Amino acid sequence: MYMYDTIKNHYKKEPTSPALLYMGKTFSYERLFKEIDIAAAKLATLVKAGDVVTVCMPNTPECVFVFYALNRIGAIVHMVHPLAPLNGIKKYMTAAKSKLLITLSINLNIYAPLTKEYPIISVHPARSLSFIKRKLFDIKVKPYKGDMTGITDYDDLPMGEIPPLPLRDGDSTGVYLNSGGTSGEPKIIELSDNAVNALGNRGLEALNLSDARGMYMLAVVPMSHGYGLTMGVHTTLTFGAVSVLMPKFDPKLTVKLIKKNKMHFLVGVPNLYRTLLRQKGFHGKALRNIYVGYIGGDVAPQSLLDEFNSRMEKVGAKCRLFEGYGLTETTNVCVVNNYKHNRRGSLGKPFVGLSAAIAKPETDELLPSGEKGEILIAGDTLMTGYLNNPEETAKAFCVIDGKKYVRTGDYGYMDGDGFLYFVQRLKRIIKISGMSIFPREIEKSAMEIKGVTGACAVEYSDKGKTKIALYLTGAADVQTIKNKIASDLSRYAMPTIVEFIDKIPLTPMMKADTLILSARAESTFIA
Repeated sequence: MYMYDTIKNHYKKEPTSPALLYMGKTFSYERLFKEIDIAAAKLATLVKAGDVVTVCMPNTPECVFVFYALNRIGAIVHMVHPLAPLNGIKKYMTAAKSKLLITLSINLNIYAPLTKEYPIISVHPARSLSFIKRKLFDIKVKPYKGDMTGITDYDDLPMGEIPPLPLRDGDSTGVYLNSGGTSGEPKIIELSDNAVNALGNRGLEALNLSDARGMYMLAVVPMSHGYGLTMGVHTTLTFGAVSVLMPKFDPKLTVKLIKKNKMHFLVGVPNLYRTLLRQKGFHGKALRNIYVGYIGGDVAPQSLLDEFNSRMEKVGAKCRLFEGYGLTETTNVCVVNNYKHNRRGSLGKPFVGLSAAIAKPETDELLPSGEKGEILIAGDTLMTGYLNNPEETAKAFCVIDGKKYVRTGDYGYMDGDGFLYFVQRLKRIIKISGMSIFPREIEKSAMEIKGVTGACAVEYSDKGKTKIALYLTGAADVQTIKNKIASDLSRYAMPTIVEFIDKIPLTPMMKADTLILSARAESTFIA
């Protein structure tokens, strides 16, 4: 079944119920599908089934419209991060054999050179808002005034005939997402309609609800990220809830919507929750309107979960913040804590129908409970593979006792009750004097010091010797941090550089950019 068909099931049942909320404007499911069909009619004049179209947009209504319209046509939607640099998006489009680019008009100053190779469809960021708000936006952000050759405004596209729904196996590729891959090298991941739908159909299980119609889900993680696409938008629309679209996180607006009882589910990366907790308005009885919060996209320190949950307890709110686990190779979330089952320090349990196992790295030997090894995931949400990369695809999968698993590249273990625990990315294990050092343990130790708000430990080379640098955000006494690490870990784990910086650099996938930090550490010793 197409992703388009899956969300249309709710439209047929309750067409007038709200589907999207964007900058104060509500779109019903009926309006959503009207706009999707308009987009399909426009894009059908340029695109046919099987074509690849790159979409580089933040979370706006038009991003949702064109995503499902392209799926309706039978095209493959190639989602790219809205802040991708010119050379990066060119590289991705070449690898994906994309036919055209759909992006916001404010990005044309960056992406216009692509018209030498690809046509561009531009969308005004405030297209869905009122005439006045659109004009105010144009005053604040000057429109692109360059050469429009090869660039067509979305509203100027002619309307064609929507073709019959193409015949396509549900296991065929429907989406391309860019990812670092389980080996740490950039790749394009192929996801089928069935895989995305399989996760969407588990949404209520994750929330531990039997019905979430009319409830509101924060959708701020970009749709170019598996977390944003599947949880913020597709899963939400699958079970008839409302996707609250935000092109970028607005903590004041989020608090305002919470107070209006229009923000029941929060999903985001750790920094989102840190920012919320610093908001003056994020207090009081209004917090009782939130049902649950989920944190992912990066490792969440236990101190952050504790601070959030303590805030909820003080005001008598039911809401709790839970950590889960997933990767693009599994379409996203595959293991989660929730109200039904949760355990402190764990990532939770696999969804029903999915399974996790622990294997000795680079072998197929399964390990018993409590032993650490590589995390394997099996089930119907696994990727199809890496685009045009059969060798890496073969490395990513293994079959054990007739069950197909994806190797996650993560190091962890499971307890006797089936709860999964994350220890470290395998590629980030540092070897010093033959000892395995886990940067996450260093980061976790430092994060337990009051005043430390972020941490990233990396390896670097000093005259051929492997050493460790620890970069932190916040403010605290460096010697206190070193003493804490010394008491918690082996002497091999002691960083030779401990430095506070303004912010931890992030990759386009919202992960700590360890390459930048390693280079920074090595540059310290360059005269």
